Amino acid sequence: MDRVIVLFRKGPYGIINSLEGVRVGQGLLVLDVENDAIFIDDGVFNLIKDQNPDGIGHHSVMGALEALHRYEVPIYALDKSLEQRGIQIKDLDPKLEVKVISVADLSELLLDACATIAL
Repeated sequence: MDRVIVLFRKGPYGIINSLEGVRVGQGLLVLDVENDAIFIDDGVFNLIKDQNPDGIGHHSVMGALEALHRYEVPIYALDKSLEQRGIQIKDLDPKLEVKVISVADLSELLLDACATIAL
């Protein structure tokens, strides 16, 4: 079966890309299309545990990401993006079971996918 990559490049708040990416992933599941959620650049901020954006008038993206995980969508984070932003593995939400990958791993996933949707 074909696999699609949903590539999250933006932070979780102030822009709708992250929530729309989750909706894309869920929509693909409805169509029986397997997909992977890969977080790079500022997208890695979506994965930080204990987010509480109430003070800025937003809902947390964590519930939506947890739904993707429950539907067995693999969630990946690029090691270089985490490192550049000072984010350690212990800072990531453990409920998401994030797999940290290298640039080489990312390249392989992208090459094996039939399509990539970047948000």
